[in-house]
Amino acid sequence: MSDGLEIIEVKSPDQVRAFLNLPFELYAGDDHWRAPLRFERKMHLDPAKNPTLRTISEQKFLARRAGKIVGRIAAFINSAHHDQHQDGAGHIGLWDCEDRTETGTALLLAAENWLKRMGARKIIGPCSWSVNEDTGLLVEGFDTPPVVLMPYGRPYYQDMIERAGFEKAIDLYAFQAPLHEGYPRPRTTQTMVRLAEQDKRVSYRKVNLKNFKADIEMAMEIFNDAWSDNWGFLPFTQDQIDHMAKDMKPLIDPNLFLIGEIDGDPVSFITMIPDINSAAHGLNGKLFPFGFVKFLYRLKVKGVKQARIPLMGLRKHWHNKRQGLALTAQLCETVFANARHAGYTHCELSWILETNASMIRICEQASAKKYKTYRMYEKQI
Repeated sequence: MSDGLEIIEVKSPDQVRAFLNLPFELYAGDDHWRAPLRFERKMHLDPAKNPTLRTISEQKFLARRAGKIVGRIAAFINSAHHDQHQDGAGHIGLWDCEDRTETGTALLLAAENWLKRMGARKIIGPCSWSVNEDTGLLVEGFDTPPVVLMPYGRPYYQDMIERAGFEKAIDLYAFQAPLHEGYPRPRTTQTMVRLAEQDKRVSYRKVNLKNFKADIEMAMEIFNDAWSDNWGFLPFTQDQIDHMAKDMKPLIDPNLFLIGEIDGDPVSFITMIPDINSAAHGLNGKLFPFGFVKFLYRLKVKGVKQARIPLMGLRKHWHNKRQGLALTAQLCETVFANARHAGYTHCELSWILETNASMIRICEQASAKKYKTYRMYEKQI
């Protein structure tokens, strides 16, 4: 390739390390970059640690110029997506590169050619490794850092991917809610909360940490039912649920993980977690030898101010019924109040499909503002 650019198929352990390290080098010094924890990113790429990878065929690529790694991308076939959607799609993700169109184009072309050889008829992305993990290309909201488990990127990526023939599939929104603002709530919200409080059939409880695995399984069963009609939906598998339960438990405050019931049956849930990115800021992704104490102090003693609601759901049967809507309003308002008491000042609600009018309305009634947009692209091949 011109100017000494090479595209390399990742095969060796050294190349895997270079793949992992690139974002830390590429975004170093960027005021809005929040380095994730390196050990977590390493596990993300390890089939022995990340159950999602057990249903995936993948190939990672590096771009090298004059001996320096300047870009990366992963191409993959997710058999779970194929079983769910039967659309012949392959995917791309984990795409980061220098600000040179040639580099981005070459990486995208390498991924496309690999997916063609694997029999894919179209490409969807970026995501890694499914829509249940880091999803979308940031296209609006570059002036604030990403929160935990949300992707980061540069404005020039949009031009690169569109020049390569990709078109918008759908946008995903992130809303930011200042937890001390927006009161009194809109009359509709107040009415819904009162209805839930007065209805003896409606109740909620905190997650039971002593029986956390069972509660997370139940919550994910609700999630799989609630969002099954969404664009790109993939149900969480039992392996993924077990993995999530193990990873999430240390972060869970029972006051911020609520389960809603109607007639004693669990029909909804909401969970809020601290923004680990805030606690890890400045550590360059490294907890050892000295970062661990600082990380724990920020997370457990000083406390972070930013939170995220990554998961919530209401069974489809109750989506447009008064009791379901009232219970959702009650859970949201209760978890916001508990978060304020715990010291949080802001909460991101993400991600939400641009077509999900009911969830967007819930966010707006909570005085949350759309402040980031992530885009999923597709290309016929």
